[in-house]
Formats: sequence, structure tokens, C-alpha cells
Amino acid sequence: MHGKHGMQQENIRYILPWSTWLRLNYWKALFLLCLLCLLFFANAHASESWQVESSRSLEQLLKSNPEILQGLDESVIQDFYRARKYKLLWSVEKGRQNRAYDLLYVLIRAGEEGLEPSDYHVDEIKRYWESTGANESVQLELLLSSALYLYSNHVYAGRFKSSELDTDWYIQNKLPDSQRLFADVAGKSDIAQILKELLPKHSGYQLLKDQLHDYRDLANRGGWGRFNWGPTLELGVQHKQVVQLRQRLQMSGDLVDDLFKGDHVYDRWLEKAVVSFQKRHGLKVDGRVGPQTRRYLNITVDEKIKQIRINMERWRWLPRKLRKKYLMVNMTGFELYLIENDSVLLTMPVIIGKSYRSTPTFSGVLSNMEYNPYWTIPKKLVLEDIIPSQKRDPSYMSKRSIRMFNGWENAQEIDPKTVNWKELDTERFPYWLRQDPGPENALGRVKFLFSNPYAIYLHGTPDTYLFDRVVRTFSSGCIRVRDPVRLASYLLNDGSQQMEEEVLANIHLGSNQKLILPMAIPIYLVYWTAWVDQDGRVNFRDDIYGRDTLLNNAFSG
Repeated sequence: MHGKHGMQQENIRYILPWSTWLRLNYWKALFLLCLLCLLFFANAHASESWQVESSRSLEQLLKSNPEILQGLDESVIQDFYRARKYKLLWSVEKGRQNRAYDLLYVLIRAGEEGLEPSDYHVDEIKRYWESTGANESVQLELLLSSALYLYSNHVYAGRFKSSELDTDWYIQNKLPDSQRLFADVAGKSDIAQILKELLPKHSGYQLLKDQLHDYRDLANRGGWGRFNWGPTLELGVQHKQVVQLRQRLQMSGDLVDDLFKGDHVYDRWLEKAVVSFQKRHGLKVDGRVGPQTRRYLNITVDEKIKQIRINMERWRWLPRKLRKKYLMVNMTGFELYLIENDSVLLTMPVIIGKSYRSTPTFSGVLSNMEYNPYWTIPKKLVLEDIIPSQKRDPSYMSKRSIRMFNGWENAQEIDPKTVNWKELDTERFPYWLRQDPGPENALGRVKFLFSNPYAIYLHGTPDTYLFDRVVRTFSSGCIRVRDPVRLASYLLNDGSQQMEEEVLANIHLGSNQKLILPMAIPIYLVYWTAWVDQDGRVNFRDDIYGRDTLLNNAFSG
């Protein structure tokens, strides 16, 4: 049959003149070309209609109901869409732009940042994702733009407002520049790198993020079981709970390469693992599993995850850049760090404020120090501590070289013995007190001053025995450092032995000396209850000031 039709075509070509044959094929080709043009213009018209319809719908929604989704009522978002004549950012007629895929991928994985994907409309976005109609694409447009606005603010500067959930946190981080962000997103088809740049770059944040992944993996595998009460376990003890203890410490990474997994004897490897656990949790380090260590062994994986998320949020509250060199005081760890280029140059134990005189979280710039400082005693301490002590012991002030003055200009010294302390009106206390420099001075032999409105500073202390305590909340708000001479040698120069000797020489002069540091250095007083140390181990601490509670409730809610 095919051969027959082929012969017929050949016969037609043979019968018709060649020019006639060409004219017939020309009109056939022209007809096909016109048909293609009509289809092209029809599609173009349809595409143009889709764009017009979607832009008009978007414009009406944003103008009539700007609060339809959080963030869309912001002027920067309104200005952004107005400038592009309400052309959709995330979709075209045939589907989604590449940038939309990049954003959705990040939103789905928001949990890796300790955030909740549901905050960014992930389920609603998925519902509209496959629809290509103009109205559905507009709905998706609003969801994606709102999600970008919310996610960028949360991951850049915090999911919650620090002022609402921690009234003692005074370090502020700026929100991202939303106008620039949306302009950058509109200028790129692939925005993975733009979204990555929103994340905090602090190593402390990144290390906690890794731990969040590991602890969630532990939770998915069932976590660890409860470690029941029993006798104190220590070196040499043989007990059936030793096997369970080995398993528990292996799961938390404290016991590595255990060669005696089924052994009931508490050996040195296990003791070393218990010491590691106690150090990571700020417990008394004795290598023994008594009631306190048992209690901490029973804190669940889910509780650890909450603690990690809370402290990732606090990292987001910090400024994006902490300068090349800075001091950081971690209050719950009772440690001071001198950090340069993300490396720790110096660590030092500190003492912080009592629970009822808690040290706030804030930042400042340390620029001055003082040898053999005077201590002008705050009025609150005078009323609450000094006067009651003086009433009990009339020689209390003189023993401690505390002098009393009346008036500030041309101050007149008052002899405490001439004051009737029992009938003194503390509500209208007319004097001010100052302690002279010396070995008994409450500020020690060196004082470090930095800008802040709370009259808080770093200083030494004569009560060095307090540094042997595990929990060190003994001050009235200021930070006491264990080795002020060593700290001064680093701030003045390079921390060398020669520099320490020079600092000591100035102290031994005995006179009050004030000096400006060669380079002012930022200082951050922070409140971490979970962090990763220099050895890569995650540490957990008690919420000594109760500042985790509101954050924990916010994340749980």
C-alpha cells in the first residue's frame, strides 16, 4: 500500500509541470507558517493575560488587605511590589521560578536552625505549589513573600524579641535590610547563597547547630532510659547498674572506645567518663555517681534539645559581628574569655551577681583600668549590708578602711563613732562611703572599667577562696576575676611574664593610678545555658537566674 501511494506521488510530479509542483508546496508551507504564527500570538496573548490578571489580583490584595499575612503590610514590601508593577516574584505562567524552589528548600529545613517550619506557611505553600492558575499563583506569591520576610528576620535577629522574653538582656541586634534583601532576591534566579548569608556566622552558633542535629538523632533513636536511684557508684565498686551507666555515658559521648561494655566493675575508664560528664554539666568533679550526678543523668534528650534551641536564639540576639578581638563573660559558666580571630587567648574563672542582685546581659567597651582602686560603695549596699554590719560591730568600718563623707564638693569626712547608728534615718541617709586602696579593698588591686549604665565593671577580690566553689554567685552585680594581674597584662600588651611583672610593680607602689588602655576592647556579658567548649564538647548549665523559663515556654508554645 505504501509502495502504491509512493508511485502515485511520483506520477503526479511526472504529469504536472515542475513550476506548478513548486507553487503547490509553497502555498502549503505558507499555510503552515501562518498557522504557527497564530498559535504563537495566541499563546503570547494568553501569557500576557495571565500576567495582567495575576498582577491586578496581587495589587488589589496588597492595597485592600495589607495585613493578610505578617510582613506584607511593611512599607518596604509594599514599595517593592509597587516598583515592579506588581509583577510576581516567585512564579510564571508555567510554574515556579528557581528562586521559589531555593526558598522552599530552606523553609522546609528551618528546623535545623532551631526554628519551626510551620511559622513560614510551609503546609500552605505546598498546597498551592502545583497550581498554575493566576489566582492560585497570587496566593502562593503572598505566602512565599511573607515567609521570606519572617524567616529572614527570625534567623538573622531572633524568632522572639529579647525585651519581651528576657528583661535582663540588653544587647541588641539589628533586623536585616528587607528592602535590600527583596531587591537582591529579585535580581537573582538562584538565591541559595543569599539565604545562606542570613545565618549567624558565629562559631558558637554553628557548633550548637551541629549539636542540635546530633541530639535530635539521639531522640529519634529513643534517647536514653532513666537511670534509677541506687548506691553511690565509684572506682572499684561492682554493681549491676555499672553496665547501664556505661551505655548512658556512651550515648552522650563521655565514654569512648569502651573495651569492657558488659563489665559490672567501675573501672578507671568509667571514672574518667563520669568526670567528663560532671565537667560538662558544671557539677562537683569527683568521678563518683552520687544523688546529684544521678539527677543530671536523668535529664532527658528532649530537655537538652530545648536548651540548645534557647541558646541558639540568644546567639541570634547578638550583633552579627563581634569585632576581631573582644572579651566575653559567660555568666552561667562563671568564665571570662579573651577571644581574637575566633580563638580563645585566655580563660579565667569569675564570680557574678547573687540571684537577687543578678548581673544583666549587656555589652560595652572596656577602655580604662585602675591600680589600687578606691571603692565608692553603692548606696543600696550601704543600706542593706554596711549599716547592719556597723550596728552589730562598731569597729566594722574602721577594720575595713571604710571612710564616711558628707557632701561631694569639699567633702567632709565624718567619724563613724560620732554617728548614732541605731537612730539613723536610713531613708534619708546623708552620707557616702568609700573604701581605701589596699589588700582588703573589695575591688582587689586592679579594676577594669567599661561603658554601661549599670555601674558594673570587672575587678579583683581579696576573697579568692570563693573561686573554689562550683556555683559562684556572690557579688552585688559586678564581675570579680580570679587573676586581674594576668588579665591586665593581656589588655596592656601581650600577656607575657615581663608584662605581668610590670603590672605587679605598679600594684606594689600602693598608690591609686588610673590609665587608658592602648586599645579599647568590646566586652559582652552573656547568659549561655548551653554551649560548645574548645574541645568540641557540648556543655549544659543550670538556669541560675531563671531566664530560660519564658524562652522555653515561647518555643514550646
